[in-house]
Amino acid sequence: MSDTNPLLQPWALPPFSAVRTEHLVPAIEKIIADNRQTLTDIIASQAVSPSWDDLVLAVDETDARLGEAMSVIQTLDLVKRDIAWELASATCGFATARYIAEKMNNQALHQAYRQLAQSAIAASFDEPRNAVLTKILRRFRLAGIDLPAEQQRSLARINVEISGLQSLFMTHLESASAAWTKRIDDVAQLDGLSRTTIDRLALNARKAGHEGWLLSLDQNTCHQVMTYAQNRNLREEYFIAYNTRASDQGPNADQFDNGPVLQMLLSLRHRKARLLGYENFAQLSVATEMAQSTAHVDGFLRRQITQATPGFEKDAQALKAFAPEWNIAQIQPWDQEFLAEQLRQRQLSGALKNLRAYFPLDGTLRRLCLFSERMFGIEIVEKKQFSRWHDSVRLLEISERGQVIGHIYLDPFHREDAPDYAWTATCRNRRRNAEGQSTLPIAIMHSNFTAGIDDQPCLLAHLDLRVLFHEFGHCLQHVLTRSPHYTLSGISQLGRDSGEFAGQLFELWCLSREFLLWLAAHHETGERLTEEQVDAALAAIQTQSSWQSAHLLMSALFDFELHRCHGDGRSVQQVFEDVQKEVNHLQLPSYSRFANSFDYMVTGYGASVYAYRWSGVLASEAFKRFQQDWVFNAQTGKAFREAFFSPGDSRSLLTALETFLGRPIADDLFAVSSETVTH
Repeated sequence: MSDTNPLLQPWALPPFSAVRTEHLVPAIEKIIADNRQTLTDIIASQAVSPSWDDLVLAVDETDARLGEAMSVIQTLDLVKRDIAWELASATCGFATARYIAEKMNNQALHQAYRQLAQSAIAASFDEPRNAVLTKILRRFRLAGIDLPAEQQRSLARINVEISGLQSLFMTHLESASAAWTKRIDDVAQLDGLSRTTIDRLALNARKAGHEGWLLSLDQNTCHQVMTYAQNRNLREEYFIAYNTRASDQGPNADQFDNGPVLQMLLSLRHRKARLLGYENFAQLSVATEMAQSTAHVDGFLRRQITQATPGFEKDAQALKAFAPEWNIAQIQPWDQEFLAEQLRQRQLSGALKNLRAYFPLDGTLRRLCLFSERMFGIEIVEKKQFSRWHDSVRLLEISERGQVIGHIYLDPFHREDAPDYAWTATCRNRRRNAEGQSTLPIAIMHSNFTAGIDDQPCLLAHLDLRVLFHEFGHCLQHVLTRSPHYTLSGISQLGRDSGEFAGQLFELWCLSREFLLWLAAHHETGERLTEEQVDAALAAIQTQSSWQSAHLLMSALFDFELHRCHGDGRSVQQVFEDVQKEVNHLQLPSYSRFANSFDYMVTGYGASVYAYRWSGVLASEAFKRFQQDWVFNAQTGKAFREAFFSPGDSRSLLTALETFLGRPIADDLFAVSSETVTH
């Protein structure tokens, strides 16, 4: 099978449509066996005088081969839902995890890297090569290479259990979300929702074999109901169902309960951190980030809350004064988003009405590509013929001076069985081998937009627009690097604070008056928004915006406290209640189980959610130069690329920012407010 197995053949672009269930396990077993033999050969040849090409680049090739094959499998996991595929994919995942753990506990391999880093040859290495070695040696240390054998085995068991619990958490959440639906027989109950949303709910009902309309527990439906539904009882019922998912509360209490899962997960993360010499998991997490300590992060978050509190209180008072107009004597959590939207409409009548009609996905993506071409000196062409995992997937080819430098896949629409959020994945990092041959980077942008119905196009609300720009920023950072080093070139190699920076900055163009005037065009007529319309829309978007900011700060502080203070006698719910007292702009009922559906906890952001706020502060600082120079200034765009994208992870984000701004960063920068809320 190895002769015909698409996962074992060299490819310029992944052979998604050619991969079958029977290809998975043989391919990964073959790659792992080859890698083991290659590592044995490398160690034998590098034991005395290790070299860059024969150690670092040679091991990089083994890592890349396995990583790229697994990325194809993991992408296909989104559409392959049969039991045979899932079993084969899980088998590959377990085998890969075992191999990586084995590799990272290989004392001889570790010694070869240490010997190279301490050699006379390394003294002449440039900054990027030294950064590669530093990062690799740190990974060995955090994998437990310095621990006694028994503790290494204990750490390995803990890592396996952590991985299993994270998967179980997501399985419970997906099952709990799917377990609740609500049939609507009278369309009057949906008053306030847009015609597009109502049509989509009708389509949901038809797919389920019902008449009428069908509500499900997903992010888009939640946003629509909580923001626009005039039926207060419907909002309350939906709120309870959504905020008690996978818990011991709500309409499906004790089904798929993530409470015990989370308790075990936190305990294991704490044990892992202690084994590695850290006081808690938050301290372990910060070890690879820009922050100097857990106290640094904690102080940053609490300063942000203090600074934002006057705005929170102002918005809360405005909402309280407005609520009686809707016969609401006491505002409940299911009223907040609705009242905020009604207040926006009252103060800026019609400012947001039909705004999405000016942001069709196709036209907006086309203009985003044109903008990126101008700002970063590249060409972007959409390819039509390529292997894909779903009919809606699109492919962008990125070139510079006539040479292809990378690719971006776009998977734009929400699917029932796919994760209910947007994210960017990396399929391949840029790297150059010992012979000087370059392998081009590939990024995959998974969006969560609602597809148009019948002949209607996908139209983006302003929040959708920010999601598109955020994820596209990640993708460009991945493909526009000039770093030849596998360990530095991919965005998956970045710390969370650095990794979220580009996405946060790209969102800020969506809040720029000049940029929106250029970007917006009606999907039917091509009509442009006037200056008055853009000004009114931006004013409306920024009205009552403190709720989103408060949610981010609450989420970040809760996540960090859970991991920093584990073992202090408080339950998860008690920590959450204590955090709510500090961010009292958001008061959720006692039955709410926020943590049980907080997917950031298990998708790589444990003790790192604060990175969104942290990187948002830095992004706001960087965007000041674009505002000063003009948001379409190509020279500024190219300077940004050289400072942040080109070098990969060879220097700190703070150094890159100071280079870009041409000045040192103020010591109190992290007291500056920033509001970005996207994944």
